[in-house]
Amino acid sequence: MDQLTSEERASAYCKKRCSVPDFGNLLGMGQEGSVWPTDNETAIKVFDRERNFNSEVSCYEILRDNQIYEIDGFTIPHLIDSDSELLVVEMTIVAPPFILDFGKAYINRRPDFSESVMEYYEQERAEMFEGNWDLVDSAVSSLEQFGIFYWDARPGNIDCRNHPLAKQND
Repeated sequence: MDQLTSEERASAYCKKRCSVPDFGNLLGMGQEGSVWPTDNETAIKVFDRERNFNSEVSCYEILRDNQIYEIDGFTIPHLIDSDSELLVVEMTIVAPPFILDFGKAYINRRPDFSESVMEYYEQERAEMFEGNWDLVDSAVSSLEQFGIFYWDARPGNIDCRNHPLAKQND
């Protein structure tokens, strides 16, 4: 696995499932890995780190087991499948408003950050979400009811567009 590129792992995963990744249409890229659509109208996320892969899969399994595919008006992708050897997760593609990217979430434990770090985080997120932080914070708090402590709230991962309660910023 270490010798294979993200694209090679995506191709190997899709080959096993009779699908094809669309490398010309990158859906996302970040610290955890890359996301591409497939010809099966799903998305595959190829992880660079096993810890992030395990966190993401665990979160999607918790949400699936509790039949949670929407929280506080935000759609959450459905887990389709995963491969722990290739570090690939396959999920449904969602449109805004959505919450995605659970690779940095903590499972069944609150992160142990100092009060000053938490204050800074809150201030930074309030600026990032331009008047919608209360809406986002409520959804993040709702995830905690399921043991998911989401620690990557940013507009690329939580998109407020089309949310009926969001302040729409141009």
